[in-house]
Amino acid sequence: MEYESLMNLIDGMASEFLFLEVKEIDVPTAGKLLNNLDNLIKETEALKIDQLKKVACGLSSLLEKVILDSIEDKEAGFNILEKGILLMQEIGDAFRNTGSYEGNSNDFMESLVILTGDSAAKVESEAEAFQQDETQSAEKIEVQDESLLRDFIIESLEYINDIEVNTLNLEQEPENKDHINAIFRPFHSVKGVAAFLNLEQIRDVSHDLETLLDQARNDDLAVTSHFIDIVLDGTDALRAMIVRLKDHLEGRKPEPLEIDISDLKNRIKAIDQEIPDIEKPKKLGEILVENGVIAQESVEESLKVVQANPQKKIGEALIDEGKVSSKQVSQALRKQSKQDINNSTIRVDVKKLDDLIDMVGELVITQSMIRQSQIIQSNMDRKLTKDVTHLSSIISELQRTSTDLRMVPIKQIFHRMSRLVRDLSKGAGKKIGVVMEGEDTDIDKNMVDEIYNPLVHMVRNAVDHGIESMEERVKTGKPERGLIQLKAYHRGSNVVIEISDDGKGLDKDKILKKAVENGVINSSHGLSDQEIYKLIFHPGLSTAKQITDISGRGVGMDVVKQAVEKLCGKIEINSVYGKGTNIMAYFPLTMAIINGITVRVGKERYIIPTVAIRQLLRPLQKSYNNVVGRGEMINVMGDLMPLVRLHKFFGIECEYESPWEAIIAVVEGEDRTKCIMVDEIIGEEEVVIKGLGESLKDIKGISSGAILGDGNVGLILDPEGLFELSEM
Repeated sequence: MEYESLMNLIDGMASEFLFLEVKEIDVPTAGKLLNNLDNLIKETEALKIDQLKKVACGLSSLLEKVILDSIEDKEAGFNILEKGILLMQEIGDAFRNTGSYEGNSNDFMESLVILTGDSAAKVESEAEAFQQDETQSAEKIEVQDESLLRDFIIESLEYINDIEVNTLNLEQEPENKDHINAIFRPFHSVKGVAAFLNLEQIRDVSHDLETLLDQARNDDLAVTSHFIDIVLDGTDALRAMIVRLKDHLEGRKPEPLEIDISDLKNRIKAIDQEIPDIEKPKKLGEILVENGVIAQESVEESLKVVQANPQKKIGEALIDEGKVSSKQVSQALRKQSKQDINNSTIRVDVKKLDDLIDMVGELVITQSMIRQSQIIQSNMDRKLTKDVTHLSSIISELQRTSTDLRMVPIKQIFHRMSRLVRDLSKGAGKKIGVVMEGEDTDIDKNMVDEIYNPLVHMVRNAVDHGIESMEERVKTGKPERGLIQLKAYHRGSNVVIEISDDGKGLDKDKILKKAVENGVINSSHGLSDQEIYKLIFHPGLSTAKQITDISGRGVGMDVVKQAVEKLCGKIEINSVYGKGTNIMAYFPLTMAIINGITVRVGKERYIIPTVAIRQLLRPLQKSYNNVVGRGEMINVMGDLMPLVRLHKFFGIECEYESPWEAIIAVVEGEDRTKCIMVDEIIGEEEVVIKGLGESLKDIKGISSGAILGDGNVGLILDPEGLFELSEM
């Protein structure tokens, strides 16, 4: 397990690499990639993987030169970066599986040295020097890139002046999004260059403030006086840190930093936990004055009458005195009521919601244990039975309500996708429209960030590979303008996200040819369409004729598959060559609860996700076959399906050896269906998902665990992992 964080870092870099473009380097993305390379080098130092350390140091040097525009052939630089990431994945996998790497990285290092102009000795020395005190990183950069650092200081101080002006404007007009954008952009620019220069404190503070502005821009955070104070304090902190850099560069002794950066960062993080400034509801008299119905003096006169007669309300007094009509008072009361409703919400930190949901989950488990207790079940007291049933109903409703609190509409992701299509199509010289459906479909807030990157890559592929050029579309009788459809909806306990395009579709022959060339498959014989399409998820299997700024580098769809599977989701692809492609990604509605069928095998119990089960049956003896070359099969409604004996995988004794005496669960994986043999179906229930911990999380065939009604632990099965095991 010691290599898992290493592989996560490398896979993360493979994902980040997708967002780099050859023509115009995105400094923030490149900076993030550089930071992760630094972290990887630290990991390799700790694990003593010298081959991987040298490759990472070489890639770090190359990426710096690409960003500084000191590499003439940027296309070649990107190709080397791609090969380097794939090589790091290969080395990391080898160490994870065998503890060593028998391959040779010398050819790659030679090509790297030729391209960068660095000597092999310099790369070696950089690798050895990396572990020096990191507190000196800023000084080292100042010596190496003094002109770049001077430019950064000058520009950043100008940015900070602009931020201050626009922050003050925002305080006067809190709803004006232009002011927010005018503050957001400078923070983003400062963060990007600071990340490249390894100015970690400046980068982190800028990033936190940028995130704060982004929340306000998306209406996730109210612009209050407290919000303005934090932005201005953050601006002061950035100015102080940059001035210290300037003093150091010019040979002066920097002044001590008076601002507590850690305290500032804590205030930024805690702002969501603050109850926003709530405007006090206006009184009836104030509303009538605002509406121009009555003068303030008349209201004050009536207030004296009310004070003398406390049982009388201000509205009654005004009507009795003939100062206002009952209709005018009624309208003012309705306005006051709406005001109360608008002020009846507060923002809650997501961590608090997660804690609440965890505790409700424990409550669900406890009530299930009480309900299934032998003492309760054998008790004939009707009132006790009624009370337990009522308690179960209340807890189930509490569970649904608490889960709903963490749900947010998917529209925020869809709108970002729409903007992405607009920018990418413009860069590719294509006309592409976007149609969105189901924007109000809810999804677990904890999943929003996790699914964003895989969706981005699928949209990028649709723009680059899917939609043809305007000329090609006209020749084939299609409209000049291409179309990408984003669709979301709930299906059972899943949320389904569809990305469709009306482009040229997937070429099965090209995919098969590339898969055979790469050794992914030996032969295309007998593969279904779904099995062919799924081949594009193998690392390095790109059928693009040329690498573009958008995609085609071969390190993408495998990362997409990993990200989806990490969320216990699955992907289906349907395509018609010449007509278009439809990709359906299934994600669980929530990451806390799953609907499952509890089954028994011997004395053990397992949970099969309900969404994966097609049917349950006890087969006839004549339905069982042992086919030469294919193993045990069950005939299910005319289709022969492989039989998976669950007890064999987990090394336990079963009650029934013969399939016709046992129960068969027909279970669907990503692109195949198999029959899982169990002894008994116990029943269907919602279970609270429990992680298995670091040591057990990667066991094939098991996704997680759950505490059952009797207090015992049941393992939640991963059908796809089981299928892979059965084919080994």
